[in-house]
Amino acid sequence: MPRRTDGKKNAPRASAAEKQYRINRLFNLIRNGGTRTDCVRFAAQTWNLSASTTDKLLVEVRKQLKRDFEIDREQFAAELMQQAASVQMEARRTNNLNVALGAINTLARLAQLE
Repeated sequence: MPRRTDGKKNAPRASAAEKQYRINRLFNLIRNGGTRTDCVRFAAQTWNLSASTTDKLLVEVRKQLKRDFEIDREQFAAELMQQAASVQMEARRTNNLNVALGAINTLARLAQLE
């Protein structure tokens, strides 16, 4: 490793497993609505990482997000139909019939039965 000019010691490198763990944690944060600022703050508080190091991890997170959406149209429709069916079942269980009807209508649109 090159010697630092600011007098500070070099931080130890994270293992591949630790790096993947960090990527997964940031992935979950973004998937749940977190922003870059949220990720930078979380990484600084949790792992004492700088913004630039976090940005390098976020590049990998974005690649992972992109891979998740690189599915064909039929598979995507099937996943949406499964989610709508789950919403419909939960709405019936909680006696929320307006939501259940909305989920049924969504399923009909996805199946192109309209």
